Amino acid sequence: EKSFKICLDCSYEEHMTPKEINSLSSQIRYCYAANRRSYHPVYLSATSLGGETKTILDKIEGFPGGWAGRGFECHSKSMEQVHDKSKLVYLTSDSPNLLEDLDNDKIYVIGGIVDRNRLKRATIDRAERLGVATAKLPISQHLELFSTRVLTCNHVFEILVKYRDCDKDWKKAMLEVLPTRKLEE
Repeated sequence: EKSFKICLDCSYEEHMTPKEINSLSSQIRYCYAANRRSYHPVYLSATSLGGETKTILDKIEGFPGGWAGRGFECHSKSMEQVHDKSKLVYLTSDSPNLLEDLDNDKIYVIGGIVDRNRLKRATIDRAERLGVATAKLPISQHLELFSTRVLTCNHVFEILVKYRDCDKDWKKAMLEVLPTRKLEE
């Protein structure tokens, strides 16, 4: 079955603290685990993966070789070097474009950034600089979030995968993925 792909853009490490880098490496592991559990796993790549993030992941048994057979690839090269730029859609809450459906010919990019909201507009600025299309998840159209609209990498990844598992129902996918503390009562 043909499927959209997901790319984790790990090009932000120089802007993150050691604690944030550690959190990103955990989120990458959560994405891999969620993909393994999915009824419809997707091809997942991590680009610009290097530095401390890769050092942490290299300590995990089976990384990266054992993950490759499960549709995961990691690259030290940037996303625009690894993937066809015309197929990339950078997911960012700053985008004016609403993601209404997932296109099986596209590669959805999740910014591999853990910044506790410090780095405003970092992902959309990068996408615009590269001439890459952008979109945002239709969160406010389906849910009232109690806290921030900025989600972890693994939450975005899981929402995309669950969307297909939930017969293209954004609300159901989000409710299955997001912790209740992020949702309004």
